[in-house]
Amino acid sequence: MAYESGILDLSFTAAEDLSSHQYRFVHLASDTTVDLLDSAAEMPVGILQNAPESGEVAVVRIMGVSKLVMNAAVAVNTLVMAEYVGATDNGKGDDAGTNWPQARAVCLMAAGAEDDVGSVLLCGPYPAGLAAPVFQSTVSTITTAGVATYTAAQLLGGLILRDPAGGDRSDVTPTAALIIAAIHQAGAGSSFEFTIRNTADDAEAITVTAGTDVTLSGTMTIAQNNSKRFLCVVTAATTVSIYSLGTVVH
Repeated sequence: MAYESGILDLSFTAAEDLSSHQYRFVHLASDTTVDLLDSAAEMPVGILQNAPESGEVAVVRIMGVSKLVMNAAVAVNTLVMAEYVGATDNGKGDDAGTNWPQARAVCLMAAGAEDDVGSVLLCGPYPAGLAAPVFQSTVSTITTAGVATYTAAQLLGGLILRDPAGGDRSDVTPTAALIIAAIHQAGAGSSFEFTIRNTADDAEAITVTAGTDVTLSGTMTIAQNNSKRFLCVVTAATTVSIYSLGTVVH
């Protein structure tokens, strides 16, 4: 059973009806009021402890251990951020994954499914670093002797080392649906860059072709000992565009 241990609870006025949002993250609307999050980028002030209607006192845990309604199964030691689905559906605990600057808690007691109540230790928000940004990357090596269909994880990892293994290859991007599903809280305009490096030991070329609902822009062929940089942009709820940004010769 989920547990809690308060260190600092503050009282605000509910700026809107929060009676269905007990044990969810809330946002500081003013110096005296709290409300639901207005966007995925907003940082919650804490976790609502009661269930006030608009105008009533809202008790918010700022520090300590609190119960938290989760949006899915969340394991112990997971960094947790506020889920944002829409203006009226937000505030549940969400696995922050690599988006740790948005984390506001650490899971102490796991949740097994959506709407389960877990226990979290409030932490953060984390300030931006002063040094150059540090990213988490995964280098994928592909040596398929034939057409390779890239995964969304391989694109998001940032670098694909592709050995065509004996001939020219026309590799395929993931579908737009798979790419969008792999991006945390994806929406139109969400984007990332990735590189494909041709590691062939002979004059073998790689040509990138489009998966379902993916549009390609620019030259998509990568010669031996060349790397090509790409920009992947979510253009709508179900579509993605991938742009060629140029080639580097090794």
